[in-house]
Amino acid sequence: MMIDPYLVDTPAGTLRGTSRDDGGVLFAGIPFAAPPVGPLRLRPPRPARPWSGIRDATEFRAAPPQRAPALMSTGTAATSTPLTGPAGPPKIDYDEDCLYLNVWTPDPTGRRPVIVWFYGGGFDVGSAAPPMTDGGALSRLTGAVVVTANYRLGALGFLHLADLGGPGWEGSSNLGLQDQAAALRWVRDTIASFGGDPGNVTAAGESAGAFCVGALLTMPAAVGTFHRAILSSGSTARIFDTDTATGIAADLLAALDLRTVDDLLDLPVERILDVQTSVVDSDIGRRNLPGGRSWGVVHDGTVLPRHPHQAVLDGAAAGLDLLVGANRDEVRLFQVMQGAAYQPTDEAGLLAEIRRAGVAAPERLLAGYRRRAPNGSLADLRTLLLTDAVYRLPASRLAAAQTAAGGRAHAYLFAAEPFGADLGAFHAADLLFLFDGLERFGKATPELVEVQQDLTRAWAEFAATGDPGWPAYDPAATANTRQFGGDADRVTEPPDDDVTSAWTSPA
Repeated sequence: MMIDPYLVDTPAGTLRGTSRDDGGVLFAGIPFAAPPVGPLRLRPPRPARPWSGIRDATEFRAAPPQRAPALMSTGTAATSTPLTGPAGPPKIDYDEDCLYLNVWTPDPTGRRPVIVWFYGGGFDVGSAAPPMTDGGALSRLTGAVVVTANYRLGALGFLHLADLGGPGWEGSSNLGLQDQAAALRWVRDTIASFGGDPGNVTAAGESAGAFCVGALLTMPAAVGTFHRAILSSGSTARIFDTDTATGIAADLLAALDLRTVDDLLDLPVERILDVQTSVVDSDIGRRNLPGGRSWGVVHDGTVLPRHPHQAVLDGAAAGLDLLVGANRDEVRLFQVMQGAAYQPTDEAGLLAEIRRAGVAAPERLLAGYRRRAPNGSLADLRTLLLTDAVYRLPASRLAAAQTAAGGRAHAYLFAAEPFGADLGAFHAADLLFLFDGLERFGKATPELVEVQQDLTRAWAEFAATGDPGWPAYDPAATANTRQFGGDADRVTEPPDDDVTSAWTSPA
């Protein structure tokens, strides 16, 4: 008797998937938690209800509620990128009932490595479905079973109410992160039915998704659900304290003219979306540097008992293999998109921002950046600063912390320029390669296709074995980082120059 490859039995019930053009099978719109609506709004995820009969799993579900973030709407530059698409930002259909995941499997009867992908989008936007996330492309290029999961965004996903709401609200912090942990538990318990190996799961993400993976590394509710992690443009560094997070929550209530946290349960979701950007910073620097306000992971003491970076230093993630990557010119995209709004007012303003980044000798650091970019404008120098402060240096520090704790980490720098030198290797440029979008954007040159093959091969080998194909990171070694694109296969991260020394030197 032939087994129907489109039917899969799970603990919750039977699912019917659909065939993929490449011969694999897609199972879409699978509930991994109860709908977070009504009394479950702003609450930790609850288990999904089982069903009887065969549930259709051939259609993607809507994205979490969201609005276009200020980071993408400031300025007037029109740029076609993986963040916007060839025709501008895609229209996103959303629904508060959003906790669903998708499984792309090459063979439901196999036993393949699993990659669980968490999308980026600044904690403001994102979707686990195409066009924003093409798990089918990632599965095809890596040979892995790929799972993509929605998680709540903005205020609905990262409003910290545990210190403001009183009794009954203690668990309402890092809700989007709790959604991700619930999805990982679903994968641990269920993925074998889809041809995945529950003993070989890689948690991966880009930008906001990667910062979440950095927290999941040591989050108690996620322990034992994955064995490797890939962080693209993320680290363990972007964590907000409870005072900042509680202040944002109080300001949201005030903006909505509400007296109690319980009043949030009765509001139309559109009202929350309309005001949530008004209580956080919109500038890429202000929202990411110390003292900034944004949606994101909170060191709340319960969901995250310890700061993730300190926990990694103490060995809490030493049993996990890490692949940590950053893009060479991360913040160039925001410089181009935001135009005049991005420009520092003057050199004094830029020096003040350098101090805010924690540099004791800002003049020395600025002089070092000027040596790296002799003809750079103040905006160019700001881009170098923020790229290092938010992405490249925290990535190297995470790899170094894992190594110091006795774990294993590999590092890479993405340096390909799919849109040319003006944008460089910008934030999210690697998604064009991972989701097989070069041809769609008219960028499938032999050189860029080779970069894509090298990058996806490294991800595939890492997901399968924990070794992407180059030596583990050694912070004291030269050429300690694999580079994809650019003029060399190996580079030193952070670079051995006066910029790097200025980041750590006393005044």
